[in-house]
Amino acid sequence: MKRLFLCITAIACAGLAQQGPSGQAQPGQGPQGRGGRGGPPAANARSNEQAGVNIDRFIGLPGNAPVHLSHATLLTHNILKAGDPYSPGPTGAVLEYRKDLSTATLLGRNVTPMITLADEFFFFVQNGEGRLDDGKQSWDLREGAAILVPPNAPHRFTNTSDKPLNMIMLTWTAAGTPKNEIIVRDVNLLSYCEENAHWNNTSKCIFGVNDGLMQGERIYAVMLQPWAASQPHSHGPGTEEIWTKLSPGTAVMLIGSELREFPENAAYLVPPTGFTEHSNLNLSKDRVDWWLYVARGRGQGGNLVTGAGTPGGIVANATPALEAAPAAIAPGGGGRGGFARNPNIIRDQASTEAANVRSKPLK
Repeated sequence: MKRLFLCITAIACAGLAQQGPSGQAQPGQGPQGRGGRGGPPAANARSNEQAGVNIDRFIGLPGNAPVHLSHATLLTHNILKAGDPYSPGPTGAVLEYRKDLSTATLLGRNVTPMITLADEFFFFVQNGEGRLDDGKQSWDLREGAAILVPPNAPHRFTNTSDKPLNMIMLTWTAAGTPKNEIIVRDVNLLSYCEENAHWNNTSKCIFGVNDGLMQGERIYAVMLQPWAASQPHSHGPGTEEIWTKLSPGTAVMLIGSELREFPENAAYLVPPTGFTEHSNLNLSKDRVDWWLYVARGRGQGGNLVTGAGTPGGIVANATPALEAAPAAIAPGGGGRGGFARNPNIIRDQASTEAANVRSKPLK
């Protein structure tokens, strides 16, 4: 029964992929009533095999990676790493703008040395307790803490318990205008900044341009309710959109014409082909799924271009900046629809900064 449902889901999503925002058939589709066999198929009507897209190259599982060290003491398992997403290459080496996405564990009562690094870092605490300090001030860490460490900022992690401190770690060369100080933000205290994105995604905006990231670069926590799916859509060249499964339990991903199971800490890069569609599916009837969403694109103002990556492509994920929240969102805005903005959705910098973890003088 479960296998049958998955097959039906894949077929339904494939059908949706062949329609535009208004539900009209896209140019290049075969004539109606001919089973999709008439005429040359549209690019997004091709299977992964026909299109030559190996989706497993864009998927990373930390359990398949050997352990390495970061910050001299953090135990890391790579999920995805830097590479060329447009050409064949090693599995997982597909990140165009980031250097590394890994799990990072600090064992009980362990401490990293005070360290200063040229890269920018993002950490998300999944479980455990600890402390972060820069030699002058400290921040308490617990589940749901998000950390943005700018380049050349001294920092040190301390595990204050006997249990491991488990985190997701992202590393990259800063491209925006980084702040001079570390930012620690409690995601549990953030208001929701987005609802019904791509049908069913409800998001908390963690970090963005106001925190020193480049225009259009953003990090969200995205919630998907039980028995729900996100709208299938694609992204074109220049777009880097990474989805990492934060919550326990196994979700199902539609990537192009294939389905994959995704356990906790698995991640995928949306293949930037312009036609390989992706969708997150929560097939559980009683479990809420959470994802870490990291995006960056070359488009003006941070717009991520889908279709064929041309100026005429559909703008997707063109989320308004925190400082410019319109009263309504235009149709075609990455599946966000043409409905009026919900007044309960808060999207201003003051509410975001209210979730900041206050530092304490280091004793």
